[in-house]
Amino acid sequence: MNEWFRKTFSYDELPWTFTWFYGVGLALFIFPFTRDLFIFLIPLSLLLVIGAVFSYHREWDIKTVGLFAFIYFSSFFLEMAGVNTGMIFGPYIYDRALGLQINGTPLIIGLNWLFLVYSSHDITARYIRQPVLIIIGGSVLMIIYDLIMEWVAPSMQMWHFNDGYPSVSNFLAWFLTAFVYHTLFAVFNIDTENRPARTLFASQIVFFILIGLISLII
Repeated sequence: MNEWFRKTFSYDELPWTFTWFYGVGLALFIFPFTRDLFIFLIPLSLLLVIGAVFSYHREWDIKTVGLFAFIYFSSFFLEMAGVNTGMIFGPYIYDRALGLQINGTPLIIGLNWLFLVYSSHDITARYIRQPVLIIIGGSVLMIIYDLIMEWVAPSMQMWHFNDGYPSVSNFLAWFLTAFVYHTLFAVFNIDTENRPARTLFASQIVFFILIGLISLII
């Protein structure tokens, strides 16, 4: 599977692939008669782009696989607890756009957490050398990402909060969770040097901002 991603998504061409990919997604979202298709394709598109990113991860040793698995499952169960109790991130409900769910929680959400920690750590570590500042910087990047996502998630039928936009407690919980995961990345010295990861993180932020602006018009 890793080799298939490498053959399908060239390292040097991935930034342009992401641009084309999200450009098509934007067009599907704009037109009412293709919006259901856009929503239907969200889980598959996330699997493809995140799979392409991790196909260029350098070290697949036991500690890396173990940490990645821990982040996937712990974040999934954290989200499950949150959505079923409303006591962690606030009262929210997952809609249909993220695909297959267990107890109201999409299976893909843990993979998304892993990607966000990985890519935000990579971006921060590229410009900062002190481990503590990398942990804080990566966590702040994830908060910025979440601030944008909470704005557009209802329009994309991903999730919505019962009271509209989430309260400060949601972002505090996000920061603390991200802080723990980034600390683990630092402790286990995970090498995240991966240009496609940085490109995808930036591409998604631009894409979600454009979705939000378009939603104000249509």
